[in-house]
Order: sequence, then structure tokens, then C-alpha cells
Amino acid sequence: MASIPVAYGLVDVPAQAEGARAAARAPMMARMTHAAGPATLIVSPLASRIRDDAVRARVVARTVDALRRRGHEDVRVVETGTPGELATAALAAVQHGATMVAIAGGDGTVRDAAGPLIDTDVDVGIVPCGTGNLYAGAVGVPRTLDAAIAALATGRPRAYDIGRVHLISPPGAPSDATLPAAAIDFGVACGTGFDARMIASTSREMKRRYSVAAYFLAAARLLPTLAPQATVLEVDGVRTELESVVVLVANCGEALPGLLRPRLALEPDDGLLHVFVLARGGLVGGLRGALELLNADSHGVSPSGHAMRLVGTEVRVEVTPVSPTQVDGDAFPPAWLEASIRPGGLRIIRP
Repeated sequence: MASIPVAYGLVDVPAQAEGARAAARAPMMARMTHAAGPATLIVSPLASRIRDDAVRARVVARTVDALRRRGHEDVRVVETGTPGELATAALAAVQHGATMVAIAGGDGTVRDAAGPLIDTDVDVGIVPCGTGNLYAGAVGVPRTLDAAIAALATGRPRAYDIGRVHLISPPGAPSDATLPAAAIDFGVACGTGFDARMIASTSREMKRRYSVAAYFLAAARLLPTLAPQATVLEVDGVRTELESVVVLVANCGEALPGLLRPRLALEPDDGLLHVFVLARGGLVGGLRGALELLNADSHGVSPSGHAMRLVGTEVRVEVTPVSPTQVDGDAFPPAWLEASIRPGGLRIIRP
């Protein structure tokens, strides 16, 4: 079974990252403060921490109070968990002249509402109500609801990156697979292979009952059965052919939210996408590659060749045969991926 090729072109990470940070912060500093105009609170009743009606009502009331203490007297509340309606609600808020949009939900809710808010002067508040809340944690939003809501009243905006991915139907793919026509924004990551299969096999009930541990239970069932697939990976125009069981394209994230993160951190304001590849399936090969990715202190191929980590601003992934995909923890049909980064795209309120 082939390992990952050793030779691969790498970018100058420190220089590129600092340039992206400077580009993102310059316009933000110029618009750091503005009058508190209308605000909109978008609430997903599907988010695991607020699925109970009474709990959700309390969170909404406390969030509205925090927004008013911030100075937003006109606060609209929109409750929906449908992706199209989330984007419509965010767009309506912008058109209404909102200077703040707060989002109560998980990573998927933030993803679906983010599009109309990217590269605007609208401040974005996040009330982390999902299972992992990886994007909220990465950008400095407190993990507890009490602290996150309190931050909405007193926090300040800071620019953070947002990713964008096109799901592409490869030549000869089955015509019955319906892919989104438009690009999908993502805060945390998109990917194909093992992670997508794991997410697809993790039900809402499992996430409600076991929280983040539900994903590890699904992973334990799937990992021994996965075989490597032919993969073409292109990062900033540099192409390589290899085998993979998973390719993850990340803006930010942690292995265990709040507990375990890679030694080489994923910064949500570095203007870069971080590409993680596991080359081998099976319990031993998969775990060895995962541990090497967690412990690596530089980019490139791992010592055993079981894994690889790269960075860039544009990434294309082609896996044959085509594999299931995921975007911010939600399952999507089999596809190839084309991802890019939007440096400083969202103005997130944080302490």
C-alpha cells in the first residue's frame, strides 16, 4: 500500500500568515466602532443545546437582553433551522440596516447564515448551542452559554477568516447525486472520505445523548473498514497524486473541543487553509497517522508516510471513486472539492 510522496512544495507559512492577518485587520481597525443600530437574532431550534422549547425561550430572552444592553434597542428574532431560510434571514438583516447579527446555533447554523454577512460592516455574535461549536471556540467565543451571552453585551469585534467550498461532480458521476449549485461557506472545515462517512453515520439522537463522544463511537466502527483511494491533491497550484482515506481542508478546529488540539495550531485569522491527509486505513495505520498529525511541529509528510499536512489559500481535492463529503459537520453527497479562504471575512464579537 503506497505512502504519501515525500517531495512536496510548501509555502512560506509565517510570511504568508502575517500578510493575511495584516490585510484582514487594516479595514477592521478603520471600522472598529459604529453606532448601535438594529440587531437580528437568528435562532436554530435544531441546535442540540436549545432543542427544548423552554430552554430555547430562556436563551433567546437572555440574548435579546444582552443585545439591548449593548445599545441595540431594535432587536428582531428569527427562528429557523432551514439552510436557505437562515441565509435569507441574514440577508434581510443586512438589508434592514442591522449593525449586529447574533446567531444561536452550532457550526452548521453559523455556516448557513454567514454568507450575506461576509465582508460587511455587520458585527456577528455567536451563542454556541450546537454539539461541537468548533468555530465559536476557535475565534474566542466562550464555550458556556452564560459567558457567551455576557460577551455579546461587552465584547469587541475582531476579524476572522471564513472558508468557501464548491462541491463538484466529477466526470462520469451518477446523475442522481444532487449537489448544491452555489458555493458553501464554512467556518471550521470541509472534507471527503472517512470524516464524511463518520458524520453521516452519527445521528442527531447520538449527538444529543453523547455530545462530541458520538463522533468517536462512529469512528471506532468505521476506521477498521476503510481502504485508501486514489487521490489528486492540488494546493496553490502544486499538484500531487497519492492515496488517502480522508482529506480534511480546515480553517480552524480541535481534535477534542477545549481539550485536545494539534501541536501546530490552526489559527482562524492566519489567512490559510490547513490540509490534513491520512494515507492509510485500518485501526493501526489510521491511528498512527492521526497521532502523527496531532504531534507534528512542521508541515509536510509525517515520518512514517501515513499522513501529511499542508497549507495554502486554494485547494482542490479529487478522490476516485468519488467519496461522500462534509461541510462543518453536516453530510453532503459524494463530490470533488474546490476550497478557498476569505481572510478576515467575518467580524466576530468576543471578550
